[in-house]
Amino acid sequence: MANKGGIIGGIITLVIGGTVFSISQADVAKNFSKDTGMSQQQAEQYVENISEDDLVSYEEVGLSYISSGQNTLDAASKIDCVNYSYEWETTSLSCEQAKSQLKTSGNNEIALGKAYKVLDTDSASIEDITTVIKLIDKANKDLGLEIINQIYTPSEISEMKKGNSYNKALLQTALDSTVKK
Repeated sequence: MANKGGIIGGIITLVIGGTVFSISQADVAKNFSKDTGMSQQQAEQYVENISEDDLVSYEEVGLSYISSGQNTLDAASKIDCVNYSYEWETTSLSCEQAKSQLKTSGNNEIALGKAYKVLDTDSASIEDITTVIKLIDKANKDLGLEIINQIYTPSEISEMKKGNSYNKALLQTALDSTVKK
């Protein structure tokens, strides 16, 4: 989860590019509900249950995605489709397809990580926020790839999607607040 500011009385403070965004938890929950398909009540409960300890800087989130993406690319590079067969190969998922899916996912994670790190700089802009939102959508789409479903359990994938969607909801709410002004 990312949030450089804090949560006080239902108001979330984000600092992006030297700009302070004060947004309501209710608006974040609304955007979270819209992105996840959760009911408004479920989304509000999820957002309210995020503690200060769960929140880290965009720099930390970015580094985590870059590291994860690099690990994914490393794993893809070690797959030998010529000399080995793998238990995750199926009629709908060939070795080459799996390798390609891992490369796509890894590259998208690295791109997202780099974009998150930009949000932690003084020069971060509205366009940078929009870029992160688009890359979060790609990351969530990648979590539906067949090879990813072979690696992680459905509950792990669900939690990863929720974390991504929460961060997207924060950023979307910050963007929405600039339009209202």
